[in-house]
Amino acid sequence: MKDTMSPKGMKSVTNSIAVMIRCRPFNTREKEWFISHNKEMTPVITMDDNTVTVLDPNNDYTPKDAYSYHNCYWSCVGFDSPNGIAGQEDIYETTGKVLLEQALEGYNGCVFAYGQTGSGKTYSMLGGHGQPGVSYLLIRDLFKHIEEESVANPGAKYTVHISFMEIYNEQVRDLFNKKVKQGEYSPVKIRQHPVFGITVDGLIKETVTSAESCEKQMERGVSERALAETKMNATSSRSHAICQITIEQVNATTGLRRNSSINLVDLAGSERLKMTGVSGAQLTEAKNINQSLSTLRKVFDVLIENSKKKQKAVPPYRESMLTWVLKESLGGNSRTMMIAAVSPCEESIEDTVSTLRYAQKAKAIVCKVIQNEQPNAKMVSNLKGQVEDLKKQLEEQLKNGTLVDKEAIRQEYAEQIQATEAALKDAEATEMELKVVQAQLEKEKKELEEDKKQIQIEMDSAKKQKFTAAFRSAFVIKKDKSELKSLKVALAKMTDARSIAEKESAGLKRDLEDVRGKYLHLQKTYHDEVDKRVRVEDELDAQCSEARRLSDELARAQKEADNWKRRYRDLEMDYDDVRTKARELEKRNETYERFQKNDKTLSAVLGVKESPIYTSPKRQYGSPQNHDLQPDSPSTPDQPSSAIINMARCDRLGLKIDGSPRR
Repeated sequence: MKDTMSPKGMKSVTNSIAVMIRCRPFNTREKEWFISHNKEMTPVITMDDNTVTVLDPNNDYTPKDAYSYHNCYWSCVGFDSPNGIAGQEDIYETTGKVLLEQALEGYNGCVFAYGQTGSGKTYSMLGGHGQPGVSYLLIRDLFKHIEEESVANPGAKYTVHISFMEIYNEQVRDLFNKKVKQGEYSPVKIRQHPVFGITVDGLIKETVTSAESCEKQMERGVSERALAETKMNATSSRSHAICQITIEQVNATTGLRRNSSINLVDLAGSERLKMTGVSGAQLTEAKNINQSLSTLRKVFDVLIENSKKKQKAVPPYRESMLTWVLKESLGGNSRTMMIAAVSPCEESIEDTVSTLRYAQKAKAIVCKVIQNEQPNAKMVSNLKGQVEDLKKQLEEQLKNGTLVDKEAIRQEYAEQIQATEAALKDAEATEMELKVVQAQLEKEKKELEEDKKQIQIEMDSAKKQKFTAAFRSAFVIKKDKSELKSLKVALAKMTDARSIAEKESAGLKRDLEDVRGKYLHLQKTYHDEVDKRVRVEDELDAQCSEARRLSDELARAQKEADNWKRRYRDLEMDYDDVRTKARELEKRNETYERFQKNDKTLSAVLGVKESPIYTSPKRQYGSPQNHDLQPDSPSTPDQPSSAIINMARCDRLGLKIDGSPRR
């Protein structure tokens, strides 16, 4: 940490983002996961002092990677750690309590919880099960300090304001606006003030006077947050919540004024769509959450590179509402702390390692915190006292009739004017305070001019009574006129300079409004394009799903067609076999008929009995057990058949088998 002085003479502190790691216990879903996978429940990380070691579950839980941070907190009950078991108070002691102490000194602060969905971010920030989180513990300590300070220093006055908003689907919603229902958004605008940085116009700021009233407002805002149930978390936050506590301090004794703000940020968790199983509106929410967290990582990368280079790049704050609202907390005028929440389960080891890596990067981001203290208030108060003393002295001199030296009075007024101008220059802390001081000085100036006129009248009267005409020489009168003329000229120059400055200021304001109008138009165009892109992506996803469904149906139809083709080929082969056998049977039948006819003819010609080899064709062909041409009484080698005898006879007589003569 390094102390310096800002160009306006305000004290500034340069430091990096403080990063804390917290490991939560196993939840019911993770315990069931170990049972379903038949594994012993074992954490995939260990903590020793400020070092986190990642274990390899695929290699007998041997150490794989190690990361170091400012603080490490082990809250995984049931498993021992050298750091012991850390509770909510332990987290608060190194985060919220430190920010509160610095806020009371006039420094802005921010603490935000980062990690995957269901890792314990909301529990660390808000608490649960009777254990208050960082936010509630900070509120209680703040009002406890105010009560103690009011007793010790009655001149100290504190004013505390609280506002609560959420960023849902890249839109800002005021959680204190009763006219806005859940899912609708109040017309708030994000603006960049030259002194206060990023401000949210239209955001309701409730004034709270006790810890109870402040906690009641907190609970009111929390009840309006967008929540939904996923496979990873039964009460998953679907938006980024930002609670801002503003503290105004005024010390009537010293005239010292301090302003500071603390941002308590509960980020929505990064989601793996495969693990959360979201769809529909929750799918759109998850995409916007992941997109804003991706932009946050981009800002981290640019800020880290800027800390190493002389030529600074512009971080992409405007790409997301989250980074735009938290611009001052990310490398700006804020003492920022990060609570990185991780899961000990093997199922979430990829998200755990990703969180540890980005938390390691965040350590390199440097913030320049400026003390929001206004010591000029004391100087203006002293100046008013001097003016009042001067008036009293003049009244006493006039009442007592004491001789008044014109030169001395003129010298006092000149010194008073110089002191007033110096006070005006030194009191230019903010634009609003400058206007107040200018109005007050104009009032004092008019009063001084009236007093001057009255003194001049009294001086003229005293001169007429106590000084002779000889003493009032023409030289003195001329000198007085010359000095009066020079004063008038100087006053005219100051008036002209002031009018020119007012004209230039008006011109700059018009230019600023033009630029703001162009920016709002570009911002609206950008959001329209983003919405259009999201719609196109959703339509593309739907078309891809329909194409996959049709492809699956086509594949099933193709498979069924292939089966029918194979059955058709088998039937064709069976049909060809049947036709072949039928043709063979037809040929055999024709042969049988021809031989039967020839046998009858030969028998008639030769005068022999019909050969038994061709009888009973039905028995030969009709029997399903035998389709071959078998004789009823097969001949033996020793006794030739009648058909052979007939053929031999035909050969001797020179006849064909059918009885016709051979040529």
